[in-house]
Amino acid sequence: MFDRLYQSTLNPAIWQSDENIKPEISAKLLKIASDFYAEIKIKPALKDVLLLGSSANYNWTTTSDIDIHLVIDINELGVDQKEAQNYLNALKSKWNYEHDITIKGYNVEGYIQDVNHKTHATGIYSLMKGYWIVKPKKQKVIIDKEMVKSKYNDYVYKINRFTEEPTTVDKLNTLINDLYKMRQTGLDSSGEMSVENVVFKLLRSKGYIKRIRDLKKDVYDHSVSIFEKN
Repeated sequence: MFDRLYQSTLNPAIWQSDENIKPEISAKLLKIASDFYAEIKIKPALKDVLLLGSSANYNWTTTSDIDIHLVIDINELGVDQKEAQNYLNALKSKWNYEHDITIKGYNVEGYIQDVNHKTHATGIYSLMKGYWIVKPKKQKVIIDKEMVKSKYNDYVYKINRFTEEPTTVDKLNTLINDLYKMRQTGLDSSGEMSVENVVFKLLRSKGYIKRIRDLKKDVYDHSVSIFEKN
């Protein structure tokens, strides 16, 4: 186990103080959220846009991403909640896959969140309302280093096997979904510094998530192509 000290301030690329986000950053994130919402074309009204994760906390690093959550009422979809969540997860994954947005060098990730979802996030800022819903605190957190290393190495081995052996789009979709489910499980149970979220961030910063996405595209393109015979 090891301690990790939080930063002394929120990320100065995003925040002008510990209370206020930079207006130009807020405006750009709201524009991204509005475009995201328009693109996925869902029935429920957009109730809020939240900024969560390390970019809304003191545990940010140079490899942090900017997590924006579109808040809706899943019940307004009028289908089974599990089915609705799977549908929304697919929309979110598709949007993130098709866009590569950065702000001040930080990747922007979009999510769709049910209004009744309970999160353990220790920093939540409402971009629509312009205030903290959960104000972050400077503190010391403890991460299980050995568990992070073990889980990270397991996924690296699995990803390397996928890139070295014949595979299918379905298998790659399953792997991508497993990675995002792992991350969400950690966020829901322990917050931004959970083992699962740290592992996901390491995999992304080392380029493994991109490798899977690029491989999926290559496998699909090859599967639907017709090649001339010599």
